[in-house]
Amino acid sequence: MWRVDHIEPSPEMLALRANGPIHRVRFPSGGEGWWVTGYDEAKAVLSDAAFRPSGMPPAEFTPATVILGSPGWLGSHEGSEHARLRTIVAPAFSCGRVKLLAQQVEAIAAELFETLAAQSQPADLRRHLSFPLPAMVISALMGVLYEDHAFFAGLSDKVMTHQHESGPRSAARLAWEELRAYIRGKMRDKRQDPGDNLLTDLLAAVDQGKATEEEAIGLAAGMLVAGHETTVTQIEFGLLSMFRHPQQRERLVGDPSLVDKAVEEILRMYPPGAGWDGIMRYPKTDVTIAGMDIPAESKVLVGLPATSFDPCHFDDPEIFDIGREEKPHLAFSHGPHYCIGVELARLELRVVFGSIFQHFPALRLAVAPEELKLRKEIITGGFEAFPVLW
Repeated sequence: MWRVDHIEPSPEMLALRANGPIHRVRFPSGGEGWWVTGYDEAKAVLSDAAFRPSGMPPAEFTPATVILGSPGWLGSHEGSEHARLRTIVAPAFSCGRVKLLAQQVEAIAAELFETLAAQSQPADLRRHLSFPLPAMVISALMGVLYEDHAFFAGLSDKVMTHQHESGPRSAARLAWEELRAYIRGKMRDKRQDPGDNLLTDLLAAVDQGKATEEEAIGLAAGMLVAGHETTVTQIEFGLLSMFRHPQQRERLVGDPSLVDKAVEEILRMYPPGAGWDGIMRYPKTDVTIAGMDIPAESKVLVGLPATSFDPCHFDDPEIFDIGREEKPHLAFSHGPHYCIGVELARLELRVVFGSIFQHFPALRLAVAPEELKLRKEIITGGFEAFPVLW
């Protein structure tokens, strides 16, 4: 089910999706389950309390990453416990808070554009833009030093590795514990040096009895990982999509007001990931989806990227169209576990795609697309490097 040319949907996925909204499949990690590819069916599963979230699998199942099941990771909680923890971090990612960050994000992007322009060509856009932008933003929001980014990014990669593809879980587990220890130390530093940041908010939540220290650490570590990994990849996939569709790129350059729609179309058609992408759910009882009976405790993969190609919801879904009539996609999931950082991610993507081609009108890959090395072992995908010329 690997994507074609790194970002295009696989023919196998499209063929399955065309044959119905749910399918019996065998997963790469072993075992059988169901893959939901219909848009309406996916929304129904994601909003149904009869399904446990990805971080709460049956005892005999091993989660794809060690982060799933860890206390404080939002996907490891459901119901009132999930709502309690989500309420603690939600203000940091609210529309109002993100709007206040807009000028700071724009300033960071402008500085990074200048740094990239000063490099000899070809230059690695991942090193000079797609990685540092979201890493700088999430570092500032959380209250940690950006200078620590190499440390926490290395741990993050190990934590987000597909466990069925990369050997023993011990390395990933050790990385997760090391990342939590780093957050624990930074959070305790906030007692002497508090500020307007997420770590200070989490420390206050612990002091007020709203969360345990372990939950607060898990929340912070999860935000640090999720707050930059997916956006890095989305910037790279978005640029690759514009290189593959030069007419759409020209439309965006000619009419910058299309940037909001362009970002949504990139998210719809080219979300982060590499192959078997989606979110796992586990039914607590026997359920029926689209007429198919599914036993309790089964694996049900909600194929979020596949839902973007459902013709019942999107007209001509296989066409990349930045002027597409806006309809909600599921790139950020749906229901109680809807991505909490959605507004921040959209802001960062709008800033990049709203101005990068004005700064670099001739921006292009320095290698053939097939020479890019996809990080297949990392759940969010992305590339080892993204060499460009301009």
